[in-house]
Amino acid sequence: MDLRKRRSMEWLWKALFELMTEKKMLFSKITVDQICDKAMVHRSTFYKHFEDKFRLLEYGLHQLMERYWDTPVEKRMLEPFLWSDEFFEGSESHKLVRSQQSDELFFDCMTTYSMRLLKKDALKFIEQQSKTIDIPHDLLAEFHVSAMVTLSAWARKHLNRASPAQLDHYFHRLVNENIFE
Repeated sequence: MDLRKRRSMEWLWKALFELMTEKKMLFSKITVDQICDKAMVHRSTFYKHFEDKFRLLEYGLHQLMERYWDTPVEKRMLEPFLWSDEFFEGSESHKLVRSQQSDELFFDCMTTYSMRLLKKDALKFIEQQSKTIDIPHDLLAEFHVSAMVTLSAWARKHLNRASPAQLDHYFHRLVNENIFE
């Protein structure tokens, strides 16, 4: 990717990030024009690089979470909440999430983005296991990720009700034990 394109994309992301974190604007209320004004780029430049503000948000999330995906998949799958808490605490990602607490559209976008990547992780992790699993691997990966997303949404609605360690405990109970027998 050429330098001008990369620089424009970074300026646009930085502008969106600042609007959300420093100006405390909700993602759902921010317009492309506001992003372009903040980045000091023309609207046509925005559309050369991004289809819409949702693709810009995905780009930014990828930038913020790049190191997260470098962590061993076992750690991310076996202790998803403890590891996430450790990784995100005090980070730019944490700052972004805190600033958007009341924006459901932001969380829907972030969840969709995260689920797509977590499903790949879960599938990779499941296929690395030595024991034979008689459930289709893609179904099992989908189930694990859905449990993580559900617990995350529950925790966001019930702040301070469960620690990351408690969420990991709930996660393991839900996905690894037959709680209905």
